[in-house]
Amino acid sequence: MGKKIKIVLDTNVWLSIFMNKALSKGFSKILGREDIQIYISKQILEEISRVLVYPKIVRLFEKVGISSKEILEKIVEKAILIKPKLRLNIIKEDPADNRILECALQAKADFLVSGNKHLIKLKKFKNIKILKPREFLELLKSS
Repeated sequence: MGKKIKIVLDTNVWLSIFMNKALSKGFSKILGREDIQIYISKQILEEISRVLVYPKIVRLFEKVGISSKEILEKIVEKAILIKPKLRLNIIKEDPADNRILECALQAKADFLVSGNKHLIKLKKFKNIKILKPREFLELLKSS
């Protein structure tokens, strides 16, 4: 087996996968690929858990027919949990975004997939390419 593509998905991407049919379809193919490994940190999981109890989000997922518990179970099933060793302070506007970078750095990720404007603005961090979800899906389609 060749080298696995290592990726970190931002909180907004994880949630979008379960809400957006087009993204869900594209990412479900990715989540099943043997050559892709997804990483997540405790901090990202905690952020997802916090967002999942927002009333607006609860209502959205009820419409789709999936519970917060099911979402968290699927994420834990698909991603490798890692513990970042470094604390970064790259993004001053929203320090919480640094937790995503820390996870990607610890994982030695090839890609960080995010819809977050602070992260997208970076384009690249160390050797990690930062792409929007659709850009990432297009890149994988063409490879």
